[in-house]
Amino acid sequence: MSFTFWQSNLSGQIAEAFKTNNAKAIANFFGQNVAVSIKNDSGQYTKFQAELLLSDYFRSNKTSEIKQLQHTNRNNSSFYIVYNLKANSGTYRIFLKFNQHNGESLITELRIE
Repeated sequence: MSFTFWQSNLSGQIAEAFKTNNAKAIANFFGQNVAVSIKNDSGQYTKFQAELLLSDYFRSNKTSEIKQLQHTNRNNSSFYIVYNLKANSGTYRIFLKFNQHNGESLITELRIE
């Protein structure tokens, strides 16, 4: 299956949320539990806790540019998207893993490294 318009639209929405440092918009795509790794801190968090961690990250890291580097095609249950993010504090690699749940693609893993 090819990278569909639907996935492209999803990728664009998430990139825009990162570009505007909008943790709430990104959290709308979180599953109920999310594995989060930001720099050297990592753990399993609820959707609400993960949003707070991301908000905290954005307070000290303002995005100046984001670019999609790669993606996998949606298979039966999961796919991922990787971005390169430039911020005032440095350049980061963003890894997002999505799983299908009740017809929705939800972020189950977020890594900022």
